[in-house]
Amino acid sequence: MEIWQQTFAQKIGQVKPGDKWTLKEDYNLQSNDLDPGWKQFLQHHAFARFQCSQCWHSWHSAQVHILFHMHLDRKQRRGRVRVRLFRQECKRCLVPQLEPPEFSQEDVEKVLDNLMLKIRGKCYREPINPNDLSKIVVEDQTTGPHESARCEACRLGICYLKNEAQEPANTFFRPASLFPPIIPAHQEGSEEETGSSCDWWRCCFFTCCLVILLAVIIFVLVYFLTR
Repeated sequence: MEIWQQTFAQKIGQVKPGDKWTLKEDYNLQSNDLDPGWKQFLQHHAFARFQCSQCWHSWHSAQVHILFHMHLDRKQRRGRVRVRLFRQECKRCLVPQLEPPEFSQEDVEKVLDNLMLKIRGKCYREPINPNDLSKIVVEDQTTGPHESARCEACRLGICYLKNEAQEPANTFFRPASLFPPIIPAHQEGSEEETGSSCDWWRCCFFTCCLVILLAVIIFVLVYFLTR
């Protein structure tokens, strides 16, 4: 955590030299569980290295999540940041332990650059462009899918990938999609309209086939039952 605190002190000193800020690690931090006056920033998709403390197996992940809670006392001109680095488990151990992520100096600076923007926007109410947030660029190759069962953030329900994976289950059935969308007149002849028209006729065709099939089944049943 020392690298985080030193880099944070340098960056906040450049952004807000007149205020005093501190950063501390807090493993009890919970997403959206904020004390009055506190703000939250959740960094998704950070890149870090892990090493098992039991078998010494190491791995990299581009799905590391970092939770920040921040508060500014305007009268005292003092700010506080609490941070939680979410851990992962080794897949080779039978009884694995949650291992903390290890970040390079470059990745720490990228995450803290995003935190500076959030502090300026949420605590100082400065106009901030969300597009200015740094994207974490992964240079090393990571193999295999993200294992939610071994991710601390997934277990707590705040991992972006877990929420994304659950989304199709909630949007699988969409009755409104059976009806063709209303296309403005100036878009006539476009590829979007053509695709929608094909979908509409395809839906009608399958509906007609289903009705005919049901009619044949009912006729056969009535025929044999009345003999």
